Amino acid sequence: MAFASPLAVAHPGNQGTSDDLHFGPFRLSRAERRLERDGKLVPLGGRALDVLFALAARCGQVVSKAELTRVVWPGVIVEEGNLRFHIVALRKALGDSAQDGRYLTTVAGRGYCFTAAATPSPNAPLGATAVQVPQLPLRTRRVIGIDATVVDASSELLARRFLTLVGPPGIGKTTLAVKLGHDLLEYFPDGVAFVELGALNGDALVPAAIAAAAGHSLPVDYRLEHLLAIFRDRRMLLILDSCEHVIDFVADLAEKLFSCLPELSILATSRESLRAEGEHVFRLFPLACPPPTLPPSKEAALCYSAVEFFIDRVQANQLGFQLSDEDTPLVGEICRKLDGIPLALELGAGRVPAYGIRQTAALLNGHFRLLWEGRRTAPLRLQTLSAALDWSYELLNEPERAVLRRISIFVGYFTLDAAIAVACLDNSDRDNSDRHSVVRILANLVSKSLVALHETPHGVRYRLLDTTRVYGLSKIEATDEARAVAYNHARFCYSYPSGGEPVY
Repeated sequence: MAFASPLAVAHPGNQGTSDDLHFGPFRLSRAERRLERDGKLVPLGGRALDVLFALAARCGQVVSKAELTRVVWPGVIVEEGNLRFHIVALRKALGDSAQDGRYLTTVAGRGYCFTAAATPSPNAPLGATAVQVPQLPLRTRRVIGIDATVVDASSELLARRFLTLVGPPGIGKTTLAVKLGHDLLEYFPDGVAFVELGALNGDALVPAAIAAAAGHSLPVDYRLEHLLAIFRDRRMLLILDSCEHVIDFVADLAEKLFSCLPELSILATSRESLRAEGEHVFRLFPLACPPPTLPPSKEAALCYSAVEFFIDRVQANQLGFQLSDEDTPLVGEICRKLDGIPLALELGAGRVPAYGIRQTAALLNGHFRLLWEGRRTAPLRLQTLSAALDWSYELLNEPERAVLRRISIFVGYFTLDAAIAVACLDNSDRDNSDRHSVVRILANLVSKSLVALHETPHGVRYRLLDTTRVYGLSKIEATDEARAVAYNHARFCYSYPSGGEPVY
């Protein structure tokens, strides 16, 4: 597919073009400005065709409403309703619905995505279907506090070829992946392909998105050989971003690509490891926070990456802001309450112009932080802390959700025995099979970056990030479990031998 468009970026390695795009029963021709279904003309207005050409040029990629408007109505200010009108016309012509689009998907809060498995012509050579290659996302802001992490991750990726960046919601996995893609371009002469999987609804769209990111499209009768042919003998980096909701499919596909293509390197981001053959896991950790005992000196506080990050984001929202010695202890408290998580710090920094440092710190004691809004242009799942945690929570099965809700009663560290005591709501639950179930589920929550594991002098301890704990409490309050969990927690603490090893 080689529809020229201001949205597309030419790739010097692409050879050959075609004015015809075939997907399902449809043929789309730019040269003829024509859409056909089974050889018959589909009546479409000129603007609707322009919208379709623009989306097809970015097959598998999310195109924002603003981008589409600039391309279809260059130099003209139009109402958003105009674009919506033509999208409705396209859906009708393609037989799609807004809820279940085979060819045109709405990505809430972001834009639209053309998701058809397409080919320029029925007799196109295997793997030779060229499209315009989207670039890596731009680095628009200073990256803070991860210089050593970048060096370590770069070395691991170049040495291992298959690396997965794993960490909790908002830790900065995508930010690090994009930086690595830019920093390592010189090592990959055939380029870097960035695939944003978070916008895709289901496994079936993954291969087409990967192919589109590499400058190709797939035929309707897609087989693994088609994807292998695209990457064969190309020294490239393939970045698979936000894998968790399609993780089983991506793990299998990434393993096959890695084993069959010795020149291809794969960098994935996910809230849990893919558990694929050849994968090496690189865990990300929060930014460093100052201890409560730090002297109230802004110079000392700014040596900690969480404080530096927070102040940088405050200054982006409030020009001229300067940290004072008086506010320094409060900023340290904010960073600790937000666990040094970049997304949480950024959302907190956005409240300072409205509330000030002192009131922002006070509001962290409630559930308000879960609803603070961030960038309008961020993926919907990252616009609030609640949305970020909803994304992970909805991917859990019900027993995992129940355990996460119940252990949110713990403030700070807790033991495995303590988790079992509060997760099993009555005596009948405490047989061996159910104890084993809680042990297994807790391990799953650790692997999915929702519970942190710590080695201490007293043995293994577990802990929820404070924001995750607040989220879990909000969930348990919406159920009838709260009283039973509180009772089990009190009974366990009461029965623990006085003077013995601390529970948490």
